[in-house]
Amino acid sequence: MKTTYIKLFFFATALLLLNACANDQVSVEEEAITLDALEVAKQSPTHEGLFEYARLLSMAIHQKSNMNEALQQKALQLQQNGYYEQEFYVGMQGKETLKEFGSLSLHNVLTEVGGDETVTKIDGYLQTNPAMSVLLLGDAKSKGFSNRVYVDNGFDDRNPSEIIYYYENGELFSDVVSNEVTQKAFIVRNSEVYIDDTDIHYNRANTSNETVLFSYDDGRSVKINSGAMAELVPIDDGEPGGGGYPPPPPPPPSCNEPCERDCESGTENLWRFRTEDDYDGAFRGKGEWFFVIIWADGVNYTLQNGGVSVTGPALSYLRTGQINNVRGDNSWHYPNFSSIIWNREPSPGNPVGDSNRMKVACFESDGGSTKSISFTLTYSLETSSAGTFGFNFPVSFTINDGDDFIGEYLVEYCHDIGYNGFIYHPAGDVDFQHNER
Repeated sequence: MKTTYIKLFFFATALLLLNACANDQVSVEEEAITLDALEVAKQSPTHEGLFEYARLLSMAIHQKSNMNEALQQKALQLQQNGYYEQEFYVGMQGKETLKEFGSLSLHNVLTEVGGDETVTKIDGYLQTNPAMSVLLLGDAKSKGFSNRVYVDNGFDDRNPSEIIYYYENGELFSDVVSNEVTQKAFIVRNSEVYIDDTDIHYNRANTSNETVLFSYDDGRSVKINSGAMAELVPIDDGEPGGGGYPPPPPPPPSCNEPCERDCESGTENLWRFRTEDDYDGAFRGKGEWFFVIIWADGVNYTLQNGGVSVTGPALSYLRTGQINNVRGDNSWHYPNFSSIIWNREPSPGNPVGDSNRMKVACFESDGGSTKSISFTLTYSLETSSAGTFGFNFPVSFTINDGDDFIGEYLVEYCHDIGYNGFIYHPAGDVDFQHNER
């Protein structure tokens, strides 16, 4: 009998030790982030303002009844004017009255929970982050809030193990982005459609794709991509060859040319695309895509020792406007971005033809600081007096360091176009088609 008692004692002791270890592990995973981790998360003055504003919002949600509902209502206000996303801008709407709180504004409410210096601090954050915004996560029509306020500090939403930070009642916690958001929440960020005209790469010669959303009393203006204020991507559930938006273009006239583009006289047009993934994670709202079209056009050359040497820029590129509200439901979007009149063959007025192919690079816009990126294009040119020559050249342009590269594809001049034309796949779940117009 003693042996049995001893075995039972050791068995019970082992179970207690295992349970204690499991409880320790849970408590470590769920405890608030330490100060050191917080300093790592605050990687810059820009991020510091985002973190602090998120902290204040989380305290207000904990202390004020109906605060979640008030923030949601504010996040939906701009949509009534055609804005594509469910978010509000702190500098534009923070001082406006909250209906649920009488004559108090959001700034007033945050002062009640954060102290008398709160508004002064917020004004300072808006100097660094003029387009600081609060995005509602989840379907506005669904019920229930998580009481979490997340922070977008530039995390990689395509990396499932990436850490994202959030506040609850002023305490900072972390999670991985792959954990699904099951209830509505908010995230403080810099708007993804903000155009920073103080950036050294800002193109002051081309302002056709921007709109001033609001201005501060000191004269600063917050500019956004103009497509953010209107629905530019109508839905078409039809398949190539039938129905949907827009009506099918007329077929090209009959001709005996070797390539279908030879039968057209329009401008090369990035016509439509569809995707099964918007490439914007659950914490970033709706997808915002843009494209860079690369080709050789009007290249200058000199003959040297029986060969050709290119002089001047060998490649041209066009960065398109931004397509907002990209849906990951495989329905067609119609950006209709035109590039060039594609003349492959030389002529008396054009002694060097355009390249036999172009490249299209596809990106999902997530903002951030600018960086330079390079692509190469291998192509051939026909000349009126020296024959056809092949080239391989790079071209560089700037994007934001938070932008996600989706993929690229090559468009050959002799590919068919239109409804029954060639379908390109920059990624396995994305389809593109071109036409001329």
